[in-house]
Amino acid sequence: MALNMVKDLKKGGRLVFVEYRKEDPSVPIKPVHKMTVAQVRKEMSIFPLTYKETIEILPRQHIIVFFKK
Repeated sequence: MALNMVKDLKKGGRLVFVEYRKEDPSVPIKPVHKMTVAQVRKEMSIFPLTYKETIEILPRQHIIVFFKK
């Protein structure tokens, strides 16, 4: 799925993930549905994307932003 999303992005386009915080055991979601920022960055490292930032304004989720090179 990520391959097709990245392929269809224009240069400079953004891909944004909103992931439940795996680091926080108090988030009431099964662990299989949580990810760390490091996990997302590692999984996306095979694509022509550049990590831009992680926004931490949500109480239970990370907002992780990438853009296409």
